[in-house]
Amino acid sequence: MVTHIVLFSWKAGVTDEQIEAFGRELELMTTKVSFIASLQHGRDLRFREGNADYVLIGTFNDQTAWADYQADPVHKAFLRDYVAPIMASRSTIQF
Repeated sequence: MVTHIVLFSWKAGVTDEQIEAFGRELELMTTKVSFIASLQHGRDLRFREGNADYVLIGTFNDQTAWADYQADPVHKAFLRDYVAPIMASRSTIQF
């Protein structure tokens, strides 16, 4: 099992509507991309200053499934249309 964690920080001025659209598209991606075993995501609860704004935690059966997800056209379109316009920075880890 491979767990893929992404921490996002948004650009200044990002709207709630943009973040909600981002979350909706993540949910839709789980129905369109068969390589995803499970997906959790959500906004930071703001308990501490300096945290990232949003987290995505995806699980994949193995490294091949994770690599296939990275190359999938649906995932690439999500990055282009919903991530790039609002992301200031991100940090990822796979374990």
